[in-house]
Amino acid sequence: MKYLASGLLLLCSLHAQAFELDEWQEWQAATPAFQSQLEQSRWLEEAQIRVHASGQMLFTPYEAMVWRWISPAPRLVELDKAGQLLDLRPEGDEAPATPPLERNDDNLPGEQQIATLLMHALSGDLAALKKNYHLLLEGDRDDWEIILLPQDRSEATPKTLTLKGGRFIDELTATSSEGNKLTLELSDHHRLVKAEGPLHLFQVQQKEALAQQDDESGGEEGEDED
Repeated sequence: MKYLASGLLLLCSLHAQAFELDEWQEWQAATPAFQSQLEQSRWLEEAQIRVHASGQMLFTPYEAMVWRWISPAPRLVELDKAGQLLDLRPEGDEAPATPPLERNDDNLPGEQQIATLLMHALSGDLAALKKNYHLLLEGDRDDWEIILLPQDRSEATPKTLTLKGGRFIDELTATSSEGNKLTLELSDHHRLVKAEGPLHLFQVQQKEALAQQDDESGGEEGEDED
């Protein structure tokens, strides 16, 4: 009887200490503005190939989320407050037919779905997540994991999605029924006291593009002199 009582007390204690979804929601809603490194890879099981992209991400609470891709091609993408994904390409540049790394037949999330999911998670928007997923939470506020099972179970949707993090989200993974896998890693998080949103990254991109043009022009002039 004594052991049974001790076991019940232990179970009650563990339950009381469990990190519940409403606590996770409050924790995520307090996510500060930050900038991080961004790495994305897609493993295509049938083709046995992996494709990769890298860049930066900037998150501003209640404002916009911005991805600045450096490779495989420079791009600036913003998810605005209305939930629209905008390609902020320099004037005169043509947008690619499909975003790099994205394929319509791999049954993995595209940019719009990934960005929207991250925005909802970073904002602690539990109601929005529950509209599309069944959620299973494990861990505590410093080391948590959420498994998202899509309510739409058609073949064209991912089989499972997983979010991992602590104070910041560190990883998003998705798998398809064919064995294809998406991994999005966020690292080197820096809190931003003054977050200037997409304008900041757009200006950085423009400066780097101009510097590259100057370097190329200088190289061409050197060749002409020879």
